[in-house]
Amino acid sequence: MEEKRVQLKMTRRPNSQQWLRFFFLLIAVSSFCLPQILLAQSSQEKEARVEAYLKQADELYSAGNYQKAIDNYLQGSHIAEKKINLSRAYMGLSLCYFYLNETEDAKKYILKVLEIDPQKEVSSLFHPQTYVDLFDQVKRENKDILGLQRPKAVAEEPKAGQEEARKTEKQVPAPEEMILEEDAVGHWEMEVHYSGWSIDTAKSLFEDDLAKKVANEIREDVTDQLNPSHGGNLISSAYEQNLTMDSEGSNYGLEIRYYPLGRRGAFSLGVSLEKTKIRISIQGPVTQSYSDGSVAAVESEGYVETNPFTTNLSFRWDFFPSWRVTPYFVFGLGFGPLGGEASYVYTGTYRRESAQTSVQGEEIKTFDQLREEGDIELDLFIVLHTAIGVKGKIFEAFFIKGEVGFWDGLILRAGVGYRF
Repeated sequence: MEEKRVQLKMTRRPNSQQWLRFFFLLIAVSSFCLPQILLAQSSQEKEARVEAYLKQADELYSAGNYQKAIDNYLQGSHIAEKKINLSRAYMGLSLCYFYLNETEDAKKYILKVLEIDPQKEVSSLFHPQTYVDLFDQVKRENKDILGLQRPKAVAEEPKAGQEEARKTEKQVPAPEEMILEEDAVGHWEMEVHYSGWSIDTAKSLFEDDLAKKVANEIREDVTDQLNPSHGGNLISSAYEQNLTMDSEGSNYGLEIRYYPLGRRGAFSLGVSLEKTKIRISIQGPVTQSYSDGSVAAVESEGYVETNPFTTNLSFRWDFFPSWRVTPYFVFGLGFGPLGGEASYVYTGTYRRESAQTSVQGEEIKTFDQLREEGDIELDLFIVLHTAIGVKGKIFEAFFIKGEVGFWDGLILRAGVGYRF
């Protein structure tokens, strides 16, 4: 019995032929499966590299660095195998060439996009209307090649597996949405600026009134000063003044601006805090004659100065927002408390027959005092701002700007900012 059991065990062990068959079977399976596994891994790694290229390209595109974005889109398109990645790369290339004004290259890559997806549409919600028109033009010109004239009834039914792939592709955002998703949301700008201020170009509108007011103040002060020593009998008669006016000032501010339509939007709304210095200088001779034949002649100087702090709201339109350098128009209003002071000083002589006496005087009044006397009615400083300017990108999101316009007077402004 024992011997029989031993023999049974021995017959269950694989012999050399069985081992040999198993070995060859293992080699055959490995030879078939291993390349498939390696190929799948290689394909995944390749698409991961494509995604990295496209992501970097999208960031460069959003920053307006179109030439470098083109390099990355091309790298991605050379190794991409998935249609969705190819379409995304070609779409990015067409947009970059469009913004670089290289229309033929833009049309070439639009056609490549349509060869992948002939039914593709683009919207002016994401792109300039000129790009939408160009896209539609390429589509019309190549409708025969793209098979867009075939009746829907005879359209090919999707093969097995294609319908599932199509559903998968539809779940991924369209290439232009991926590229412009960041562009389509609002963006902000922050800037600091400095301005030189003058009303010399418009001073003729009120120079006479202001000069007359200052001259009257000086004449009255001279008469009040002389009257006590002349028994209070001085009666003013004719007078003459030749006061001239000059202006100077500065303005600096911090502004935050919002683009509701994103980086490619033309319209923006800005809020700024502004500090403005305004100084109007007046100088020249004033001569007062009296009824007794005496005359007082003085040389005078004066100024009106205010340093309002205002909050301003402005509306701006960039004419070509996709350009590296773009002109713009801005209009705005600002409000703040009106404070400051007015001052004059004079020196001269009073002649009566052969006698001559020196006269001099000065006075400083705040705007509050002038309001109490009725010389000033407003207690609110109102800014009207309108200007044209140019801004240009200098590095990544940094830009510089310059403008000329009206800020309750002529301004020349320069600034630097950052867009985020």
